[in-house]
Formats: sequence, C-alpha cells, structure tokens
Amino acid sequence: SNPGYWQVEMEDITIANEHQDFCHGNCQVAVDTGTSLMAGPTDIVNGLIDKLAVANNCSNYHKLPDLGFVVGKHILNLKPEDYVDKSEDGCSVALMTLDIPPPKGPLFIFGDPFLRKYYTVYDREALRVGFALAAHGDVDRHRQTMLIDLSDGGVTHRASTADAAEHS
Repeated sequence: SNPGYWQVEMEDITIANEHQDFCHGNCQVAVDTGTSLMAGPTDIVNGLIDKLAVANNCSNYHKLPDLGFVVGKHILNLKPEDYVDKSEDGCSVALMTLDIPPPKGPLFIFGDPFLRKYYTVYDREALRVGFALAAHGDVDRHRQTMLIDLSDGGVTHRASTADAAEHS
C-alpha cells in the first residue's frame, strides 16, 4: 500500500482464530527480510504479549494458541514454535515494540518468524505481495495448515501451498 516498502494492509490480529480488534481497520505491515523479529506499535505488541501469556519458564508452551494476521481475507497463522523463542534460558515472544510515527506509521513488521513460515512473492509490476505456506521438508503440512480463508463468511482451512493470500 506504500510504494516505498513492500507493505500490505492487515485487517486484524487473531489469537486462536478469534479477532482481537487491535487494528480497527487501520494496520499496515511492511514485509522485511532484514528484521529478525516481528515488530509493531507498543500498545498492540504489549497487548498481544499479555493475551498470549507465554510463561518465561515455558510451562505453558504446549498449550499456547495460534497467533494469526488477517491479510486479504485470510488468517495467516503462526504456531507457538514460530512465534516463541525457546531456549535453555526459557521462552519469550518473538515480538518487539517499534513505534514509527505518521506518515510512515504506525507500522507492523513481518520479520523472520513470519517469513520462515510463509513463502512470499513480490510482484513489482502490480505492486503486490502474495503469501503461501512454505514447503519445508521437516514440516507436517496437515498440522501446519496455516492459511485460513474468511472470504465466504466462514473459516476454511487451506492445505495447499498453492493457495496464496495475495494483497496489493
């Protein structure tokens, strides 16, 4: 949506496929291969961290919900293994606060945790970005079906990496 960035509109953020109403129709996301974490405005990132409630000692790791981003009538979900940094020191959410002032912001950044999960196509001629579940050899594609279609009013899980959410 901004020719200076590979940027798309984001309708909302979901937790366990439930809309969180963080965006109010107002979120923009830059797709950035040079950012190691995902980032966003302080108030929204802190709200997400509170709602996700990732225990520092990882005690609730296997019970954590999917974290999703609604782009182009699709929920692009991340599993806990995608959005939580888990180490011998404990667990932390791979989100950082980043406040970019208008007119460039507020802006979210889809960094490495998102881009490892989703194959991303950049269409320079039409100025649009497309996303599809990346086909990693060690990933169970049935468990990792992360593209959820909202366009027909319901929730439809898409298994194929060929089904891409595309947004300009």
